[in-house]
Amino acid sequence: MAEVELGVKASNFEFDYGYESDGVYIDQLHALMHIYTTLQTNEKYDCNFTTYLRPPKFIQRESGKLILLSVAALVLAFLYPVTYWILTYAQNLQYDLLATEYSELHNIKITRQATIKNREADKVKIITLLNKEKKEYADKKATLIKIHDVKVNYPMKAKLLSLLTKDLNKFGINVNSIAYKENQKLRVFTLNIISRKDKKITEMVEYLTKTHEGVFDFSLEHIEFKEKSRKYYSELKVSIL
Repeated sequence: MAEVELGVKASNFEFDYGYESDGVYIDQLHALMHIYTTLQTNEKYDCNFTTYLRPPKFIQRESGKLILLSVAALVLAFLYPVTYWILTYAQNLQYDLLATEYSELHNIKITRQATIKNREADKVKIITLLNKEKKEYADKKATLIKIHDVKVNYPMKAKLLSLLTKDLNKFGINVNSIAYKENQKLRVFTLNIISRKDKKITEMVEYLTKTHEGVFDFSLEHIEFKEKSRKYYSELKVSIL
């Protein structure tokens, strides 16, 4: 081959690897290539024992680039749905947690509302009972006041009237009617008196004012004379101080 292609005289290559006896044939070109690579021990290179060049790396091939581009496109295409699905799942999980919490709080709310309603019903009953007790207390208080008034005030009134009657008799004045009025500030006797002379009435008022000073307050607004009875009528008010 060297003589034919290059015109250089050459001898036959004899490579004895001991494989022919085993029935294995090794081409001389392969043997030559092996010798070449073993002699070039100081050089770094890719050994290729075939007549065909090795294919480029996967990422340098057009098909590899297409496949990588397709994979990237698929990843980008599925990225949004996957992200949306993850967010939806997280939101549903949060919704379930909130729903569970709401159910618990709702049960607590219903329980407390029932408790408050029962307490309000008890409150109404207690207020009704309290009002009833207050009314009974007021009635009893009023009764006791009346009893006290009968036991204390009536004798006092009778004593005062007896005292005033004696003074009226000294001046010959008669009493037609007696009225009594009492409030938080005043206690007043109103005596409708009758006399044959108006002078007797004025003298009697003057005497009572001097005699009972600091105990009673006497007031006399007017004295009326009636022709039919030929007597003098007046209204004497006695305030207890």
